[in-house]
Amino acid sequence: MNTFPQLFSRGIWFAKNNPQIIYTLFLVFAIPLAFFFTSERFLRVASDNQDRLERSKIALLEDSFVTFFPEDATSAYINQRIAVLSQQNETISRFDVLAPTSTVNAEGGKGYELFAGLDPRETSSLVTTDEVSNILIKLAQGDESKSYAMAYNDYQGRHWRSVRAFVPSASSAAQYFAVVDVSMAQTDAVSERNIRDAYIVLGLIILLIIVLLARQARIIDYSTLYARLKEVDHMKDDFVSMAAHELRSPLTVIRGYVEMLGDGEGLTDAGKGHLANIDRSAIRLNTLVGDILDVAKLQEGRMSFNLNETDPQPIIAEVVQGFIQPAKEKGLALESSVEANARLIVDPERFRQVIVNLVGNAVKYTKAGEVQVTTSIEKGFYRVRVSDTGMGISAEDQKHLFEKFFRVKNEETSRIEGTGLGLWITAEIIREMKGSISIESIKGKGTDFIVSFPVKV
Repeated sequence: MNTFPQLFSRGIWFAKNNPQIIYTLFLVFAIPLAFFFTSERFLRVASDNQDRLERSKIALLEDSFVTFFPEDATSAYINQRIAVLSQQNETISRFDVLAPTSTVNAEGGKGYELFAGLDPRETSSLVTTDEVSNILIKLAQGDESKSYAMAYNDYQGRHWRSVRAFVPSASSAAQYFAVVDVSMAQTDAVSERNIRDAYIVLGLIILLIIVLLARQARIIDYSTLYARLKEVDHMKDDFVSMAAHELRSPLTVIRGYVEMLGDGEGLTDAGKGHLANIDRSAIRLNTLVGDILDVAKLQEGRMSFNLNETDPQPIIAEVVQGFIQPAKEKGLALESSVEANARLIVDPERFRQVIVNLVGNAVKYTKAGEVQVTTSIEKGFYRVRVSDTGMGISAEDQKHLFEKFFRVKNEETSRIEGTGLGLWITAEIIREMKGSISIESIKGKGTDFIVSFPVKV
């Protein structure tokens, strides 16, 4: 059974090796909390603004009423005006005009009678003021220039009550009080509905964020896995490169012993045939090792290029000369027309490798006919065209011809040895030297490979 220190240590180890989990959990809590507190702050500000707006609305209503209060107004006339105002403002739940009276209320304070009002009560009836009204009346008595308002709650919901003191006529010394109640029930209902909808939307947003963060955690896991796979791939490339280097030494020794045995006396014809097979297999394996090394170097960007001003003619002529005997053994005519004079900025050895691959493929994949190598200068580019009368390549296969490990698969190519790396290596080398390669081919008629390099001006 794991003890608490062991579980704690394992948790620390897990957190160190999986920081994306901790980061995701932090975001899962931090972002919803940030949304929640931001929403609460926004709602609080909105509520404060709504209250301020309602207070201003009541004050404006009372100010207008008091300002235009007729000096000779009767209770009936004021009742009519209050009725009109209440019809225009459905949220008004009370509108009373209180007049002072000599009667003392139950608390020993000054009493008031109803001069006019919204409710169908008898005018001049004694009004009992509540605590909210008393507070506002006391405030209004000291300042007739503005209204005083206060929010309160009752069984019908939330209300704003406002009181404004005024003197109805110049001949009167008594203060009257306009008492107005505005119901917030309708506004609060709308606000509650909007708040509920806002919280629903907020909940959906938070849920969406959590889903996205969970997906983000998976993406981070994928990126971690990708980094590890990349590291493994790099290790694989290093291993392949090391193995290829190590293979070259014994291959050189094998070919050396084959050559030494071939020069010896007393070797039968069958023995010489066996040695020739060994030598061909060693050459083939050496070529494969070279291709693997080139692939590894190109993928890792470690292939070096010594770019110099180069005359391509002697290189092409030398390569063509080297393939005359293999072409003759297959009954092929190998011709070249290397007449265009130009200077190229290329690596001479890599350029030679390109021409060797193309001419070698042309000889290897042509059963009968001829192979031609020609050069020309067109629009500032030096072009080398390697043409053959071989099997040709279909339009579909041409799309994949320069891909790694791709080989044209048919009955004719099945008997020809190859790895599918040569053309990929050739195309990559040409690209690294700022050149281009293209193909023109008709199945059953032959193939032309065209290599182009900009001419040095």
